Amino acid sequence: MAKRDASRAKLLGDLIKKAREHARQTIEACAGILGISPDAFVQAEAGKYDLSLPDLEALAIFLDVPMGYFWGTETLEDEANIDYHEWTMLRHRVIGVLMSQLRIQSRKTHEELAEFLEVEVDRIRAYETGEVPIPYLHLESLCRFMGGNPGDFMDEERGPLGRHQARQKLNKQFNRMDSEMQQFLVNPVTMSYLDTAKRISDMDVAKLRQVAESLLDITY
Repeated sequence: MAKRDASRAKLLGDLIKKAREHARQTIEACAGILGISPDAFVQAEAGKYDLSLPDLEALAIFLDVPMGYFWGTETLEDEANIDYHEWTMLRHRVIGVLMSQLRIQSRKTHEELAEFLEVEVDRIRAYETGEVPIPYLHLESLCRFMGGNPGDFMDEERGPLGRHQARQKLNKQFNRMDSEMQQFLVNPVTMSYLDTAKRISDMDVAKLRQVAESLLDITY
């Protein structure tokens, strides 16, 4: 009988632990997915409890990592180093400025907004400077009052939220495709086709016509 490779078991356990921490999941949650005790999962991360291939597949799905990560052929996706507190404070100030602009465009006064929300005028001014965060329900109500849209206050085009929204849209579009199209897209060979399609989409009409004429010359 083959001897158990303790060093490989330890390495695999370390990979599992790093994947769990990267996904910000608890030991209890991962153990629950596998139907084992938290103590057993701790032993698995220490390389002292053997998991099966289906166990690793379940963890790959749950922790959102590629299976190749466990074999050492792929790495974890680097996370953006975001200072969430600083980013949130900046967003409060930006939203305050946008609200001030909407108030001016709608020809409303601080007093009118305060009366509408039944708050002090100083609270409205603090909202506009970003000194006090605007509760979402207040923002929603003020948008209705001033003819705005809460979606206009979101940072969807750039920054952390923009990247997050883009990933969400891509995942949704990918999941809507049939399995054959999904397999086509994840095939590394497909990247050359996609690169060509991207270059063609960036061409102006005159350049596209020139390419088409060249193809006709080759065909005939």
